[in-house]
Amino acid sequence: MRIFKASVFTRFGLVFGVVLALGFANLPMAQAQNPFSPARKVNDRVISNYDIEQRMRFLVALNAGAADPRMEALERLTEEAVQRDYASRRNVRVTRDEIQEGMSEFASRAELSAEELVAALGEAGVDRETFVNFVEAGLLWRKLVGQQLPALVSVSSGDVARARDVAAILGTQRVLLSEIFLPTDPEFAEAVAQIMEMIESAGSVEEFSRLAREFSLAGTRDQGGRLPDWVPVGNLPSQVSGVVASGRAGQIIGPLEVGGAIAYFQIRALDSSRDIPAERVTLTYQRLLLPGGRSEENLARVAQMRAQVTNCASLGPFARGLPEEALVEREALMGAIPQSDAIELARLDRGEISANTTEGGNLVVLMLCARELSFDEPPSNDRVREMVFERKVSSMADVRLQELIADADIVDF
Repeated sequence: MRIFKASVFTRFGLVFGVVLALGFANLPMAQAQNPFSPARKVNDRVISNYDIEQRMRFLVALNAGAADPRMEALERLTEEAVQRDYASRRNVRVTRDEIQEGMSEFASRAELSAEELVAALGEAGVDRETFVNFVEAGLLWRKLVGQQLPALVSVSSGDVARARDVAAILGTQRVLLSEIFLPTDPEFAEAVAQIMEMIESAGSVEEFSRLAREFSLAGTRDQGGRLPDWVPVGNLPSQVSGVVASGRAGQIIGPLEVGGAIAYFQIRALDSSRDIPAERVTLTYQRLLLPGGRSEENLARVAQMRAQVTNCASLGPFARGLPEEALVEREALMGAIPQSDAIELARLDRGEISANTTEGGNLVVLMLCARELSFDEPPSNDRVREMVFERKVSSMADVRLQELIADADIVDF
């Protein structure tokens, strides 16, 4: 039987026996003495200490434990109590057959029958009723969401286009970065050398941010050099992505020569749970060269572009009067894009503009037209639309649940 249990939880990707033994050997004495005493009341529904212990065991069995297992279990049970209460008020119910089907569907993820999974959970100290209640609450909420929210959700063609861009970064290791760009002009060399020393000795995110506000040429200087959104590591050029992928929060990367500037980056946070083959990401972007470098006139033109241009087709008028080669559109795999362009494009979404680098006395304006994952069989627009619709409904359901929790009468004992 021991072999069977190991195989069951391996199929779920679960780490089980030792964690369970350690996690529940140290339950609070109050729980051990009176497991059925109430721990929390949610509206008219009571959550007992026994319910919490059972949910803790269930979460550990599913490898869904948290830093504070008891709090995690209590929060999950609170959500389900609110969902059940809302379903009752809306006269939404599920039948025994639906619950059994739901249990079978859940168990099938581990290539088991419902009864095989119940037996395996029983060896972990999880009652059948705990599993039943978990499935029932999920089914009730699914019915509620399906009845109420779809009519409130619409998906535009712009949503579909953005989703295709997102498809190229889903599953990607991501990083939050801050940046500092310094001039390479010879007349500033002495001052820049002193600033570089200060940057390289910065001991915190706050100090790096202060230096960015004071010295950076980038448009993010007023935000302390902070790029507001997660940047997929795979979008960065290999010279940077390799360092970032194995880096740590607070680490400073640089100096790098990037398009007529000296660049430093600092890792603020890493999300290392995902990966994607960067060689499959194709970028389409426009590149506009404005004579005069970082002149006040050019910076004003860039500000005007950001205010007026929403897609690549709208950038053309800003190239009037310039040589034909001043504005070009390029399409290339991520790995084939020059480093100076790749660093800038990495943090742009479709329709966004960057103007941080120079080339031959020109200010380089980059606009991302598309970032897509190369599929052997790309999904149709209809399929992408369905995916966006499902994501919007899910997000709206999460908001609704938090509203219900906020409105609930919750009392802890």
